[in-house]
Amino acid sequence: MPKGKSLGVLKHFRGEGLRSRALRGTGITLGGTTGQQLMRLASNLILTRLLFPEVFGLMALVQTFMVGLQMFSDIGIRPSIVQSNRGEDPVFLNTAWTIQVGRGFLLWLGACALAWPLAVFYNESQILWLLPVVGLNAVIQGFSTTKSAVASRQLRLGRQTSIGLMSQAVGIVAMVGLAWIWPSVWALVIGGLISSLFNVVALHRLMPGVANRFHWNGDAARELMNFGRFIFLSTLVGFFVNQGDRLVLGKLVSFADLGIYNIGFFMATVPTMLGQRVAQSVLFPLYRQVRPSESEQNMKKIRRARNLVTGSMIAMFGVLAVVGVLLIDLLYDPRYAAAGPMLVLIALTSLFDALMIGNGQLLLAEGNSRDFSRLVIIKGLCKFVYMLTGFWLFGIFGLIVVQGILIALTIYPLQQYYLSKHSGTDLPRDALFALLGVLVCILAIWVNWDSVSQFYAASRAASPSVTGNWSPTAVFGHDG
Repeated sequence: MPKGKSLGVLKHFRGEGLRSRALRGTGITLGGTTGQQLMRLASNLILTRLLFPEVFGLMALVQTFMVGLQMFSDIGIRPSIVQSNRGEDPVFLNTAWTIQVGRGFLLWLGACALAWPLAVFYNESQILWLLPVVGLNAVIQGFSTTKSAVASRQLRLGRQTSIGLMSQAVGIVAMVGLAWIWPSVWALVIGGLISSLFNVVALHRLMPGVANRFHWNGDAARELMNFGRFIFLSTLVGFFVNQGDRLVLGKLVSFADLGIYNIGFFMATVPTMLGQRVAQSVLFPLYRQVRPSESEQNMKKIRRARNLVTGSMIAMFGVLAVVGVLLIDLLYDPRYAAAGPMLVLIALTSLFDALMIGNGQLLLAEGNSRDFSRLVIIKGLCKFVYMLTGFWLFGIFGLIVVQGILIALTIYPLQQYYLSKHSGTDLPRDALFALLGVLVCILAIWVNWDSVSQFYAASRAASPSVTGNWSPTAVFGHDG
């Protein structure tokens, strides 16, 4: 690229205007999340050689319930700070922080209370001790500073992204070191606690802004609760949207198979994670400042941002779907081979999520947390029903494919209806991206037909509709 053109491109990233901050925020978010995923992949490759598949399955299940506890008690503190007119008022911020700290201790008590019932339900005694210790993460993260939420509100994301990368690196070093001398699930648990503690301390010490202290203001608390009440309802059921597959599989398959599934899931959902980070860190604040309902010009700006997110996600999903089997065979030992076709199928069924990701943030930016909550609740309930139906018919294959297809067919029209209230629909654009997604599906299935068909056959043969048995059995992996 000629020097003049290069400087012309770079000027758009400089300055303090909305466009420059949005572009910088997008670049920083994508770069930071990509870095996190690359570090996570590197640690995953090392840890899978030090630990057995069932360790990852057990840890995935425990983490699922911790995420569930956090979602069940979510009152939308971070989006409240981003959205509120008082989002930079020290009184408002310290009241939010006080509520957040209290929530962290309540989450830990909830983890302790759930430990024994879940250990019995999943017939795994280690859960009795794992859940309370992992739950300490909630206490630690409860003390996280509101400075990061204010930085997101202002689309200033560089420093907190760097701190996040440093925290993850510290946690990975701790996990690998512990796994080397103590090859058990506890290496993952303790490494996670070290990472959380480092992150919270670093954010407090290194982020600019208002230092948090305990404070209570009735008006601020009421505003937080009023905005967050619908967030609470949506996350209560939205738990099943993001974590329901592992919740269901933890009861229906062996921990070894769950560990293998978690490898494929981790690889396949990297584009989704990138898209969600951009939606939360960039699109949400952008919607707040550039409302599509106010002018056609605003809608054009939103369309460009959406096109960047959707196009990038479809491209990444497409690559993963085409090379998924080869990628797993190249990176992992033969114990994890079944993660290959799982990766392909999860990537393909996630393609159409790219049409919807980030759109819900428009509802929040408009202050319409009621419709946002309805959308997430309906999606969570549908996903749970579709997963059980798919698993009953086709085993793990059905759990992935049936719920993925039906969720897209069910939720997309409903989301568009809610968006239409705020002039946020863009159907011609969505139709073009959907056609591109269909072409990607055809190519990926053709390339990976042998592996996918073999995975389908094994999964179908072990499905409850064939065996008449819902009890967990090891199909693709074996306990070590």
